[in-house]
Amino acid sequence: MKPILLTPYYQIFDIYKPKTICEIGTHDGKSAVQFVDYCLQYNPKLHYTGYDIFDDVKDDVKFHEQEINGKGAGRYKTAKANLAHRQTKFKKFKFTLIKGYTTDTLQEGTFDFVYIDGGHSYETVMHDYHKVKNSNVIVFDDYQIDGVQQCFDEVARQENIKELEWEDALQSKERCYAFMPHQRDNITKAHGKRVSHIQPVIFNR
Repeated sequence: MKPILLTPYYQIFDIYKPKTICEIGTHDGKSAVQFVDYCLQYNPKLHYTGYDIFDDVKDDVKFHEQEINGKGAGRYKTAKANLAHRQTKFKKFKFTLIKGYTTDTLQEGTFDFVYIDGGHSYETVMHDYHKVKNSNVIVFDDYQIDGVQQCFDEVARQENIKELEWEDALQSKERCYAFMPHQRDNITKAHGKRVSHIQPVIFNR
């Protein structure tokens, strides 16, 4: 993840000090180690759980098109090595990598922090969200993609989640959501267009 995107995450971590992190869409583990490296200062016994299809769909063009996966397949060995390296200094840090389609592998669970960035179709995002919906903080990556936006908007509406400004949401004692305050000049590609990178966050109290 580009450094410009990390500040809001650090704000979340400073408040919630997560002991458990779940990332749906681990890929090569780059964002995983960014989250882990920061959170280990608060909890040396941190446990990271990562889900990804990894190398199984390396050459599956149809899958990547269906799930709007612009990065291609993640590499299991790379992700594992990146996370295992943290254990050389933090002996009590644990991690679990789960390989496969989340429709088959993702079990219902509650975490301190969840990052949803796996498949981007409406069906996949909705499935993944409902498996972790009771977690403390849930980030939806790539809201600029139609399937993610449709899913999040539906969840916010049906569950009557109140929208707040970012700083208010961080301090609120009630369930709410806010959009991360990324700089507008940070842009990415989606559907062939250059658009802002948008990430809504649900705060469960």
